[in-house]
Amino acid sequence: MGVYPIRGVLGTGSRGVVYLGVDPAQDRPVAIKTIPRHLLQAGDQDAWASAGFRFEVMAASRLLHRHIAAVYEFGEDESCVYIVTEYVPGHSLAEYLRRPARLAQDEVSCLMLQLLDALHCAHEWGLVHRGIKPANLMVGRDGQLKVTDFGIARDESSLVTRPPLLPGSAGYMAPEQYTGGAQDHRVDIFAAGVLMYEMLTGGLPFSGTDAAIMYQVVYGHHESLVSRTADASLAAFDAIVDRALAKAPGERMATALEFRAALTAVVEAAVPDRLPPHRLLPLSSDDSTEYLSRPAVPVVPAMATVYPPSPTVPSGCGETRLGSLERVLALHVGPMAKVLVRRAGTGTADLAVVRQRVAAAIVDDHARERFLAGTTHLLVGAAATGAVEATAPASDPDATRQPAPLDANLLRPDEVDMAAVALARSLGPVARVMASRCAQGAVTRQQFVACVLAQLSARIDATAVENDLWRSLG
Repeated sequence: MGVYPIRGVLGTGSRGVVYLGVDPAQDRPVAIKTIPRHLLQAGDQDAWASAGFRFEVMAASRLLHRHIAAVYEFGEDESCVYIVTEYVPGHSLAEYLRRPARLAQDEVSCLMLQLLDALHCAHEWGLVHRGIKPANLMVGRDGQLKVTDFGIARDESSLVTRPPLLPGSAGYMAPEQYTGGAQDHRVDIFAAGVLMYEMLTGGLPFSGTDAAIMYQVVYGHHESLVSRTADASLAAFDAIVDRALAKAPGERMATALEFRAALTAVVEAAVPDRLPPHRLLPLSSDDSTEYLSRPAVPVVPAMATVYPPSPTVPSGCGETRLGSLERVLALHVGPMAKVLVRRAGTGTADLAVVRQRVAAAIVDDHARERFLAGTTHLLVGAAATGAVEATAPASDPDATRQPAPLDANLLRPDEVDMAAVALARSLGPVARVMASRCAQGAVTRQQFVACVLAQLSARIDATAVENDLWRSLG
């Protein structure tokens, strides 16, 4: 991507792919966030989108703060723009919130004070993040929090004159972001209040479908911390959260510094400046240094449709199963799946080896586990199937198209409808759209289920959804 060799994929989403790369000049790991051009060129914004976005990304590069992931560079490709930022090894706050036990009060205070310090710095420079949520907050190996994704922050003055290019996340957006009212740095104050509530209770103050969340944020009232948890010790925090989540911006804290002062006033003991080592989630074996020592992965830019030349299909794996592996991998790494699978198959006839090689390109532990779980079925009888496909006479085209034994598990159209009904219990009205989209890229039931699970947010019980899906699919 530009001058940066790619070593793996850190994450994917509706806005593009985040790659782990290397800065060849500084010999350091970097995160490269790609954003498809069509997200920057909507409606009447075409005239200023690219130039304006470049200006605002580079404005974020002025933010030099120990709790903000540094922005290094803005780049452009035919199909996307990309932002090169500091790579923060560790775990996102979303992963901490997935733990069964709630965060302790001192942990919440420690993380909130660091977040508010970062927001104060950004707001002093006139930049508004607009995307504060657990997935954008990293807890590094040193126990310190770093805010990521400041590359898509907006200049505060532009929020009044320009519609937002990339909206925030449901549940963390302030009322004025839904209603189209004037926006300023206090949308970050609101999101920080939501985050504080979530860390103290284990759940969001507003939940349900996107439409239900919007209605609650604009018109409803959140349940108090004490009522939600039956923990009387949280009473002191309720007044802070209530003010941060005020519907009118003028009723919230005026600044992040004021929010910080209010929190400091109710904390009884001294708050550490970082989480201690015994409170940190264990690091996986997928350390950045391991990825830096690997050969560069040949990457096709996110959302591209043209693939570079790739080796021929390795004998023994089978075209049918390799194609299925590519489709599942594409859910996690985008269009580069085709290249990764074919290159990984060079020199081996074992599909299990190919599967493990391409899984190594997925840096995120949870995404890698979903990929492996969604492709386990392909290994059953893979060697025998591959041998049939590899030795079939070229003159017999039907022989090379013999389906693998597992094709009895193909996803049927009527099953997609049944799955949509099952998903509606957890996802609401968006269930049918999600089921339809996942069905387009899935051949088997396993691939379909893996696709759905890959789309779920951290606040949705993936196990319950998976159980509902398999019950509906029989």
